Amino acid sequence: MSRLFIIFFLPFIVLSCKGSKIEQGEIEYQITYPYNEISGVMEMMLPKELTVKFKGTKSIATIKRGAMFTTQIVADEADYSLEMRLDFGSDVLNTFLTPEDLDYFLSTQPEYEVKKVGKSDSLVGCSTVKYKIDCKKDTIPETDCCFTEDFTIQDVSWFTAYKNTKGMPLVYLIDRFGIIMKVEATKFTPKEITDKDFQPTENYETVPFKKYDKKLNELFKIMTE
Repeated sequence: MSRLFIIFFLPFIVLSCKGSKIEQGEIEYQITYPYNEISGVMEMMLPKELTVKFKGTKSIATIKRGAMFTTQIVADEADYSLEMRLDFGSDVLNTFLTPEDLDYFLSTQPEYEVKKVGKSDSLVGCSTVKYKIDCKKDTIPETDCCFTEDFTIQDVSWFTAYKNTKGMPLVYLIDRFGIIMKVEATKFTPKEITDKDFQPTENYETVPFKKYDKKLNELFKIMTE
């Protein structure tokens, strides 16, 4: 039994000693709203959880609020391709961003000055690097964010305000449509992620990005009125 144990686990021990990075897995996050007054309908509708699955250079981020709506972002840092999906009532839409769309989308992101502080405490079993985030337009006060470089995927934030940071964000902010979400990792599970995990589960109507963005903006207006 001891020989079988050694034979089975030796490859994992060797990989660990070499400091190899994790190729695939799933991260669960909780979402809070420390910079917005949340109550009533907003409390009921705003999402509380985010899930990110990744494999190699690809990631899919999913935000759901019960059966009311689902949004997904599918990104690949290898070719900087980006797909967005929305399932909300009669709107079951997706969009594939062109280079021009990406430029526009980046121009709508908040302007952050991101300063690397150094290594910090581990989170969900991952080593982390802390960053100081200073919003140039004073949307939020200076705050801390944490990223991990333990995974093979290293440029997850290439299409966001964190585009110059390295690794997977574990504690960070999403500032969109007047709502600021604080996103904090609560669990990481190394697991097999298949190509099916990135495939759509609905029959989406493909629309131009600006039409998609308008629909998403309308959804957030409904949630915040």
